[in-house]
Formats: sequence, C-alpha cells, structure tokens
Amino acid sequence: MFCTRCGNKLDPSSRFCPTCGAPIAASEQQPFAATRLVRPRNNRMIAGVCAAFALHYGWDVTLVRIITALVCLSGAGALAYIVAWVIIPEEPYALPTNNV
Repeated sequence: MFCTRCGNKLDPSSRFCPTCGAPIAASEQQPFAATRLVRPRNNRMIAGVCAAFALHYGWDVTLVRIITALVCLSGAGALAYIVAWVIIPEEPYALPTNNV
C-alpha cells in the first residue's frame, strides 16, 4: 500500500502517512467499510449515522455533523436522521485481540 499524496510505502495498519502526514482513506484501511454502510460502535455522538456516512465516503466526521445539524433544523432533516438510524445496520462486534 502506498500514500496517494507522496507515494511512500505505508504500513497496512497505519492511519496516517509517516512522511507527509496525509490521512489514509478508510477504503484503503478496511475494504469491508468501503462495501457496506454501517454505523460504527465507536466515535458516535447519538446513533452513529454521521460517523457511518463519514467513514463510508471518506469525509470529515465534524463537517458531516455540522451539515446534519443545519439540515435537522428543518423537520424533514430530523425525520431523515431517524429513518437512517433505523435503516443503517450497526457494525458487528469485533473479536478481542490478544496483545501480549
């Protein structure tokens, strides 16, 4: 795996390039996340809907949350958030790793 900004070789478990500091796309880190839209079990504020869209499309979570808050000021935005909360499945539990 190589950095898309500087072209240096990356460690598969890294989240950022050690040379230029560019974030590694979620699709490069976890091919599973690029294929399914799931609500993560961590990094969520209310239900994980904003985090799900941000991880799936590689967007900034804070920006998605701000846009969602502005859209939810109308009644239709809040209804769409609740529908997404019900429809988007939750991420499966991860098995514990043995870090010895």
